[in-house]
Amino acid sequence: MNDEGYLWQGAELAALFGLTSDTSPVNGVSIDSRSTAKGDLFIALSGDPGPKFNAGQPAPDARDGHAFIASAIAAGASVIMRHDGKPTDVSSINVQDTLSGLWKLGAAASQRCRGKTLAITGSSGKTTLRAWFETALATQGKVHASTGSLNNHWGVPLSLSRMPRDVDFGVFEVGTNHPGEIAPLSKLVSPDVALLLNVLPAHIGNFSNMKALRQEKLSIATGITDHGVFVLPESLRSELAQYDFLGRNDLITFGDKNADVSARIQETVAGMDMAVDVAGTIVNCQVPFSGRERAESVMALFGVCHALGVSLTEVAEKLRELPLPKGRGNKILVDGIIIIDDSYNANPASMQMGLRQLQGVSDGKGRKIALLGEMLELGELSRSAHLEVGEAAAGIDIVYTFGDGFEDVPFSGSHQHNALVSDLDIDKFAQDLNPGDIVLVKGSNRVFWTAGFVTALQRSLAGLSRSTP
Repeated sequence: MNDEGYLWQGAELAALFGLTSDTSPVNGVSIDSRSTAKGDLFIALSGDPGPKFNAGQPAPDARDGHAFIASAIAAGASVIMRHDGKPTDVSSINVQDTLSGLWKLGAAASQRCRGKTLAITGSSGKTTLRAWFETALATQGKVHASTGSLNNHWGVPLSLSRMPRDVDFGVFEVGTNHPGEIAPLSKLVSPDVALLLNVLPAHIGNFSNMKALRQEKLSIATGITDHGVFVLPESLRSELAQYDFLGRNDLITFGDKNADVSARIQETVAGMDMAVDVAGTIVNCQVPFSGRERAESVMALFGVCHALGVSLTEVAEKLRELPLPKGRGNKILVDGIIIIDDSYNANPASMQMGLRQLQGVSDGKGRKIALLGEMLELGELSRSAHLEVGEAAAGIDIVYTFGDGFEDVPFSGSHQHNALVSDLDIDKFAQDLNPGDIVLVKGSNRVFWTAGFVTALQRSLAGLSRSTP
């Protein structure tokens, strides 16, 4: 069979997993029967992340993928990976553990890649920056990047396994909720460049202190190839000596004037004009966003592109087109109301960034209203972090808060607290808005994002009839 055009050839899969005969070739890799497509390899995961991730405890809502093999075949899967030893009506890869099988496939994808790979971690902004790399590198070659939030123990190997053999750049997001998770994922990716964007108190409740969290984030460097480069904030350079796995000189820092990459920034109505100093070379660019945090992401992007050896001038031209992934601060205009959808997630730094964005918006003519969901996984820092948000919200006309974290937190302006998002009458809230009002929606993932709150708010507003001033 001539299967050269497939993602994985049947002979490749047979050799990798020690099969006696070739499997069918596959076009894609899936772990969810609902999104399985014709010609996919379906991997039946058990839901147990294994001992390296969260003490081997399966997620409360985890389901065994073996129960969905028939559905995957009905959807068109041509190969099944399973570990229950049962026969399958299509080509099978029988393994001892399907998660280990997925990791083996991801590692093979990394090893066969002749392009350059990038691993990104950070407490805030890494998904947005990953999307920016897709845009910035598009003129430099073929790019493959992880999608959605595929940054954990199954998301990273899945993203790797989907990488075509002929890509020029592979861009992978690496996340963590608990100590010891980033290093094995970094080793799996084996990046030519590793980027640590920032270290903020996100998921700090699962770490003993900020030093432990910084060490976890810095461990993104453990998988870097022998001639690779580590890109990180200049503020963290002094901490590298504490970690014996970072004994390499190939560093690029960004941020302040002492860094390898710094910038002069002028905010404009359309965003920012930046003159970025990349190791002594000045690159001018315009980006359609504002704020110091976004500027640092741009500096990090240039640091990585410099390490990758691509044309910085061509990258700068693409930055005018930088996207914001859904739920990361996008502006949505509905019936004269501006919604700032920052609902995907929140930590203390990104919450205050969102509030600054709301306070700085000048294209609305009405009230500034913030809907703030509690910040989760902050441990002992939770109380002080929520109190700081209350102080940072000064000058905002109306604040609605949701969740235990904001209970009893004082706000200087009009304030209404709700235990749950479902306690808010969204139709009445929409009806009470006036054309020109600006509404920020910001909170931890499960507060607004998983509830589809912004979509519901848009639907309520679209059902109204107003006159735009």
